[in-house]
Amino acid sequence: MPTLPRLAGIGAFVIGGLALFAVALFLIGDRQMAFATKFTVYTEFKKITGLQPGGIVRISGAKAGSIAQILPPATPSEKFRVKLELTEDLHHLVRTDSLATIETEGLVGGSYLGIAIGTDAAQPVEPNATIAGREPFEITDLMVQMGDTIKKVNDIVDALTDDMERAVVGIADTADTAKTLLAAVSGDLKQMAASGAKITGDAAEITEGIRSGKGSLGKLLNDDELYTRVAGIVRQTEEIATSTRQVIDNAKKTLEGFQSKDGPVQGMTASVTQTMDDARAAMAGLAENMDAMKHNFLLRGFFKNRGYYDLAQMSPGDYRKGTLTNGSDRKLVRVWQHSDDLFEPQPDRPENERLTEQGKARIGSAIAPYLENIASGIVMVEGYAQQGPPAEQYLRSQTRASLVRDYLVATFRLDPQATGAIALSAHSPGSPGKAPWDGVALAVILPKSVFEPRK
Repeated sequence: MPTLPRLAGIGAFVIGGLALFAVALFLIGDRQMAFATKFTVYTEFKKITGLQPGGIVRISGAKAGSIAQILPPATPSEKFRVKLELTEDLHHLVRTDSLATIETEGLVGGSYLGIAIGTDAAQPVEPNATIAGREPFEITDLMVQMGDTIKKVNDIVDALTDDMERAVVGIADTADTAKTLLAAVSGDLKQMAASGAKITGDAAEITEGIRSGKGSLGKLLNDDELYTRVAGIVRQTEEIATSTRQVIDNAKKTLEGFQSKDGPVQGMTASVTQTMDDARAAMAGLAENMDAMKHNFLLRGFFKNRGYYDLAQMSPGDYRKGTLTNGSDRKLVRVWQHSDDLFEPQPDRPENERLTEQGKARIGSAIAPYLENIASGIVMVEGYAQQGPPAEQYLRSQTRASLVRDYLVATFRLDPQATGAIALSAHSPGSPGKAPWDGVALAVILPKSVFEPRK
């Protein structure tokens, strides 16, 4: 039979266990706000992506309660009605203009319901009232819209390709027709011109012979009747010559009409020019859309892996790490140009520099070997400066790089998106002789296959 001390120990153990259980139950209940004073509000959604009864509700990020119940809609046109139980301590933050949204904790976390606090002008929401809900963002909807956009872009490109092919074929056909017509007309014109010249010459000889009295015709001048007949022949001959000249003049006008500003040749040229302008405008819009897609947070990594970078936003630190060549099949080649060979002070503002004519020629010679393959690569103009404090070095190197970059884009029609300028101040590793460099370097980045010997 247990002794009294043993029974006391068992009783103490049981009481201690119950006390620990009560404390744990209190802590769990407090964590779940089971003992807090609450009020009820409702919200509605077409989609309840990831929401479940018992889910967390946060007000501006602070835990405020839980989802008590989700009521399905009675008809397809209605919405899910979500019942929320919120702590009374945060009641004053939930206003009539507050907005409920379905949020996600982190990138792959669970869903919770977030409530944005309202404005001071709005009244606190009444218990059991309904606040507005904003439908959740669906990545699948975005991908569907993106697929539709890409399809439209492909359709536009296909349509432009067909139009351009038809325009080229039309130009070729028209040119062939004009060439054939001119070739056919030129033979007749030459023949008419030759015949006219011969007739005119013969008429001149006959007239001169009659007037000089030479030959049989000259002797006939003493016979009035015969003279009258001969004079009639002369008049007919002159009329023939006049008609011939008119034929030649008409032929010349016909040729001039083909080449006039309102003629068919100029008309064809105007139509082709308009078509090319429309094509350029369409391709410019496509380029803007593609540039927007390169900056889209969903596709930015896709383009970056293929060598597309926003050169204007690249920092000198990232550039020095080799961001443009790391992990790619590209090779970088530098052409160093000293400032004394490129720049001179501006006459009106000697503190500023400008490119000289000699400098432009040197830049052209430096980029010339790579122009054939430049469309598949990147050109970065690196600016260096050794004078003054670090701030002045940075500004001067930035100005030098921008001057050369703008000249390359304007003169050689380089792609502005693939031609950048970077200010590297006084740090010039790899310069000739490893000496501090003052000037610029043309960094040409091309696929490695370009530098391989041709077989």
